[in-house]
Amino acid sequence: FDRTTRNVILTQEGTDLFPVAERVVDDFDLAIRNIRLTASSRNSCIRVGVVSSIATKIMPRILEAFLASRPGLRVQLREGNSNDVRRLVRRNEVDIGFASMDGPDAELVFKPLFKDQLGLFLRHTHPLHATAQDGVLRWADLANHNFVGLTLDTATGPILSQMEHLPESIRVPKYEVSTYPTLWALIENGLGITTAPALAAEFLPDNRIAFLGLVEPVAWRSVYIVTRLGRALPSMVTALVKTVEAELAVIAKSHSRIATF
Repeated sequence: FDRTTRNVILTQEGTDLFPVAERVVDDFDLAIRNIRLTASSRNSCIRVGVVSSIATKIMPRILEAFLASRPGLRVQLREGNSNDVRRLVRRNEVDIGFASMDGPDAELVFKPLFKDQLGLFLRHTHPLHATAQDGVLRWADLANHNFVGLTLDTATGPILSQMEHLPESIRVPKYEVSTYPTLWALIENGLGITTAPALAAEFLPDNRIAFLGLVEPVAWRSVYIVTRLGRALPSMVTALVKTVEAELAVIAKSHSRIATF
């Protein structure tokens, strides 16, 4: 600036700089407005990462009542396998996730939610269905039957990989998939049998499919509430978690193969 006793005016250098400075200030103001809009939108939308069993068996039972008392609130569900959900939480693309834990993670916090037993899914017409005793089979009984396995990035895949003395048909399955919709499609069409957690037996997608218990050994799948380390949860997200926990407690009361923590 050039200053006199009467006024202050821009120097030639100041005149050249002025439009640049004006753009910087305008860009900063725009950035602040966008941040406020994003924060406002986020406060009105809960973003949840969910594995298929939670997405299809729990969320449809709770969301209508949950949103009815919270006008203007929206819920965005991002469904995937456990590895997908953990990645979404890690990248802050969702506020919270419901998934299995694949070992310690320096960026994530895992709180136990519930556990359920692995059981057998097959068509009612499959020969194994008639041989079950009180709705239960042994893992050894599954030998030499076409098996549809789940990949290691799911919750079930790692459990099976750690179990000893499984039949060869399970350890090296004829088919291997990474999502439950594909799994159900193969089972519904009679291509084989599969194992999946007991919660998946709630409201089976096809009444031709049966669920049987599996013993020797009994295997459990654990599901956790997954959050980003150091991130505070909005109150609405905390409320949704409590609603999910309450619904699971109701289900667990009538299912010996499902237990809450």
